[in-house]
Amino acid sequence: MLRLIYGEMMGQDVQFGAIYALKLAQSGQTVAEKRAGYLACYLLLQEGNELNIISNYHHVVVALVTLCNMTLPDVIPSMVSHVLAALSHTHESVRKRALVALKNFYTLDTDLVFPYLDRIKDSLYDPEPSVMSAALGFFAIAVKDHAGEMKELVPALIRILQQVVDGKLPKGYLYHGMAAPWIQIRCLMIMAQLGHDDLSAAMTPVVLRAFQKASQGVDAAFGVLFEVLRTLNSFHPSIILELCQSKDAARNPLLTIPRFATSTNPNLKYLGISMLCQVNPDAWSDAWWTEDLLKAVVEALESRDAAIQKRALDLLYRMLTMENAQNIIERLVFAYFQEQDDVQGSGGVGSQQQQQMPSSFPSRKEKILGQILDAAERFGPSEEWYLSLIFDLLVRGGSTITLQTTEKIMSVIEQGARSLGYDNSRLPILAAQQSMKFLVQQDFSLSSTSHNHPMTSPRQPAPAVAYFVFWTLGEYGDKMTAIAEENDEYDLSAVLEVLARCLLVNQDPLIQSFVLSALTKLSIKALPNPIPVSITTVVRQQCQNRTTTAPPAAAASLLTVIDVQQRAAEFLMVADLAIS
Repeated sequence: MLRLIYGEMMGQDVQFGAIYALKLAQSGQTVAEKRAGYLACYLLLQEGNELNIISNYHHVVVALVTLCNMTLPDVIPSMVSHVLAALSHTHESVRKRALVALKNFYTLDTDLVFPYLDRIKDSLYDPEPSVMSAALGFFAIAVKDHAGEMKELVPALIRILQQVVDGKLPKGYLYHGMAAPWIQIRCLMIMAQLGHDDLSAAMTPVVLRAFQKASQGVDAAFGVLFEVLRTLNSFHPSIILELCQSKDAARNPLLTIPRFATSTNPNLKYLGISMLCQVNPDAWSDAWWTEDLLKAVVEALESRDAAIQKRALDLLYRMLTMENAQNIIERLVFAYFQEQDDVQGSGGVGSQQQQQMPSSFPSRKEKILGQILDAAERFGPSEEWYLSLIFDLLVRGGSTITLQTTEKIMSVIEQGARSLGYDNSRLPILAAQQSMKFLVQQDFSLSSTSHNHPMTSPRQPAPAVAYFVFWTLGEYGDKMTAIAEENDEYDLSAVLEVLARCLLVNQDPLIQSFVLSALTKLSIKALPNPIPVSITTVVRQQCQNRTTTAPPAAAASLLTVIDVQQRAAEFLMVADLAIS
């Protein structure tokens, strides 16, 4: 290197040795060697030298890769203009990396990149498939938030998908005989986001063309078939309703579903059941729904493969109607408690770590529980049936039944359910009556599990049950006489006595706070009638006991005790107001 530099200084042509300077800069073992190599490149590489181009684009790619891995939003404003300029670089590797960097920028700061979407759209027409694919990756993320502003992408997407299907991409993009399956899937995913309105008719022919090509393949083609089916079902409903009536296998993608759902291969069966889950329920017809397909779904519910069974349950949920709701909900409830038993029975280190690990996604139990509650609210046959299901879930539901879940149930009681089988004027009153009966059957104790009630079990979540029971009594306890039978004692004084008994029996401060809230609500509704002295005496006694008892060490428990004292004081104020 020293001799080359010396020759350059003497005015000699030493371009023949520039390649060695570049190698030293890239592969030097020490900082000194790399420094010498870069110094030699600076001196020897003249303008217009091909090696200068190679060196420059490699440096830009490295810089863009570094930006892709950076998670500092403060850096984006100063770098976004430079990255946008890289979209016009002569080398495809730079343009591709620039798009990846812009996607990373978009996820970190959407508003900063959004104004430049028009410049990024031009990359969809790039002659290099790798750059075009990177642009699809960017818009697959961006279209989720701004589908309305991206309808202009449709012509480019149709063009790209048509090119891929017609085999116009280089042979390097073939995968097991399938032309660029990942590019096809990305195109279809973006089309699914854009095809809700009048654009679906323009995209349908090329989507069907992709379906026809994928029907002839295997492996990766199955993923394209699944995405085609999901895309068509996301289009305007008239599209899939028209296609599902066709007997032509080239025009009706739904006819391919039995091929997978009835397969003995577990992977293909799972794919078939997943395809069924994507189909719009309005498109179910005898043209493609056969007895063999129905048999395959029933078998999937009893499959030993947990993944297939779970997908079959999701399908079952989509098949809900007023006629089959009870049977399907019973199957979902069975799966819910079975899932709970499996988790508790596994009890190993892995299951404990899974329970402790926080996640923004709902667990399998939570998903099934949400399906049960939604199905019961929309398709339940009667109020009595609904309340029986709710109490069963509250008592046996385990830790999945949180206070937030209970509040969702309470909102249904308060605002009314959507099922045509419910009388929403009777539902809250029946809920209060069922709560009274439940407390009597439990001997007024909710702090620990009682074996007197046939539905109880060691997994009873007392806070959720108590929250629901005492909320319904506090809100609707004064209205229970409206539909009471002759032998039932649902007058307001009886409800107050039951609540006082619960306050004495249950020493859990959280449950006591629920009881006191119900007592205060009913006492306000009873005004100007005085509150029985026996009830005020019980509340005063409990308030004194909490005051004289040493507070627990835990801060959360201390706050709960203070809350009980505050609620008791509020009740006594209402009672004194009634006396005066």
